[in-house]
Amino acid sequence: MAGWKDYLKLMTGLTHTLEELTRVEQDKNDAVSQGNLIAVEECMKREQVLSLSLRGYDQKRDKILAELGLQGVALSQMETHSPDEFQMETKQVIEKLRRQYKLFQAASETARNTLEINLRAIERMQAVQAGDAAEAEESRKQHQTDFRA
Repeated sequence: MAGWKDYLKLMTGLTHTLEELTRVEQDKNDAVSQGNLIAVEECMKREQVLSLSLRGYDQKRDKILAELGLQGVALSQMETHSPDEFQMETKQVIEKLRRQYKLFQAASETARNTLEINLRAIERMQAVQAGDAAEAEESRKQHQTDFRA
């Protein structure tokens, strides 16, 4: 029974990670809409960290399913394979995970679409920023004093 509890705990943790990823996608969408490149980059860094976390969940899930003798069993079938005393909890955990995954997919799709729409504007802003940096460097060079004697 400890193995099944570990599985449910893992699925609950995965749900929380998806909640966090959904917030990141929403933040990214807001940042893109506002043209805030620094915030977009921060969101992308957070996404990468959470993606690594998802890989860890996947590996742990595979290990637990192997221990339970349930390799290859789909999430949708886990309720039927759960011990009787865990069926209701399994159903609730799986439903919550599915709902959160759908929310994540929607937020991710929205952020991706917003990013694609605003990509040209972002590229122009980056070019302006790069140009401003080059202008500042040129100005600095022009205002340098040569003290060679």
